[in-house]
Amino acid sequence: MMISKMDILIGTKNPYKTAEMEHFLEGLEGIEIHLLAEIGKAIDVEEDQDTLKANAEKKAVEISQHTDWYVLASDGGVDIPSLGKKWDILKNQRTVGENKSDREKVEVLIGLMDGLKEEDRKCAYHLALAIARRGQLLWSFQDISDVGYIVEKPEDLEIPPGRWMGHIWYYPQHKKTFNQMNETERGEIRKQGAKIKAALHRYLKSVV
Repeated sequence: MMISKMDILIGTKNPYKTAEMEHFLEGLEGIEIHLLAEIGKAIDVEEDQDTLKANAEKKAVEISQHTDWYVLASDGGVDIPSLGKKWDILKNQRTVGENKSDREKVEVLIGLMDGLKEEDRKCAYHLALAIARRGQLLWSFQDISDVGYIVEKPEDLEIPPGRWMGHIWYYPQHKKTFNQMNETERGEIRKQGAKIKAALHRYLKSVV
């Protein structure tokens, strides 16, 4: 059934992830975006599933039980193939220490990658999105949204809150880390997630 307007709640409290999902919703007509704070409830969903996609689906479904709006939720993880069993795409934060400072997290990952050179420092960000309404899963999709390299030696600069990975995520074509980029350069990088954005737009256009 087609509707003339869709209210979408972005199901995260993380400012960076909120901006990320707002980017994926750009260019759509008939969409009104809402933030989690608007429903006035503290909702914490345990990410205990076996895949990023399943975690995103679980979050979308559980959060959608607290609102009549559509809920867009996500789960993402960095894959570093050269680290093998030392690194789990589902447990990035737990591996570097959830309660550690951003600087300490950087140091842990740099330590894990000690001795690795060039292509062995390659990394990819996998992102899963899911939409649910009133407890029912409606759509989900997963793909790689970013590819880069982990620097060997981080610069001694202040790390923006919560952006520790961006401090060491390096793009050879720009000769900059993510945190060093301006918005125009970041816009170019975000084009890597075009497949995800296109899939999301196809679904939403079929509804609105």
